Amino acid sequence: MTKLLEIRELVKNFYGKYENFIVPVLKFLLALVTFLTINSKIGFMEKFAKFPIALILALLCSFLPLNFLVLSAAAICLLHLYALSLEAAAVVGIIFLILFLLYFRFSPKDGVVAVMLPLAFCLKIPCAVTLAAGLLGGPGTAVSVGCGVIAYYSLDFVASISKTADGGINMSEMATKFKSVIDGIIGNKGMLVAVVAFSLATLVVYIIRRMNIDHAWIIAMITGSLLNILILFVGDLALNTQVPVAGTIFGTLIGLAIAFVIKFFIFNLDYARTEKVQFEDDEYYYYVKAVPKVSLVSSDKKVKKVRTAGGTGARRPRPTGKSGRE
Repeated sequence: MTKLLEIRELVKNFYGKYENFIVPVLKFLLALVTFLTINSKIGFMEKFAKFPIALILALLCSFLPLNFLVLSAAAICLLHLYALSLEAAAVVGIIFLILFLLYFRFSPKDGVVAVMLPLAFCLKIPCAVTLAAGLLGGPGTAVSVGCGVIAYYSLDFVASISKTADGGINMSEMATKFKSVIDGIIGNKGMLVAVVAFSLATLVVYIIRRMNIDHAWIIAMITGSLLNILILFVGDLALNTQVPVAGTIFGTLIGLAIAFVIKFFIFNLDYARTEKVQFEDDEYYYYVKAVPKVSLVSSDKKVKKVRTAGGTGARRPRPTGKSGRE
């Protein structure tokens, strides 16, 4: 445990010292992975799906606010969808517009959640982002989680129908195709169940970790994970959403492990040394529960030895009374 605490202190000190350099690098990597993932999943506009363009956009995102990454990812998606068909781009564009109105209204600072959740879906670990959002965000973060889920399922549906469209969608059947795209996205029962599961789990994690109870973060993480699995499985039984049982459980366990790592670095408390303090002023009595953080206490003590001119020992004190002959 001591070794882990030492590693945590090294990481925290390193981040605090080089934060101005680390944050742009992390934003650059997130943007690059996001753009490359979009190009690989729905890269219908081949001229725009090249690596140098993704690299340049990622460099821009590293020095600009995170919401620029969200808008850039949405714009790239719409360009690729326009190359596939006008109706697909129109439907997804309307959905993105509604999502942006919700996002900027309730959680404009949670852009990283809206971006990372579709990536987590591709990695089969969306529960990791859900738990992290509940632990680190606020109640409005649940809106960003729902937006990320809808964005992923919308693009996944378009990517699936593009496999059956040979050379694009026939524009003479625009009205029919327009309706089919709307029905395929809005009527996706799996998406609706996922929105409820992940958004509600995020909200429950936030509520529990704010409670005045011991081990609130651990209880919140476990409760959110179980609630997420429960809603997904009940939705599968009721609506036949075809949720993979093994994949869901494995992904939830991975997400729970990542959440424990986040807790270790941010909210590692020693409940065995909890203290309850009571004090008052002219108007109120205060009852405070103080839980100390688990910290690494340095055991290295430097002892400085002082050598006198007459030897290694200390000089004997001179007597203060009268001395000599009388």
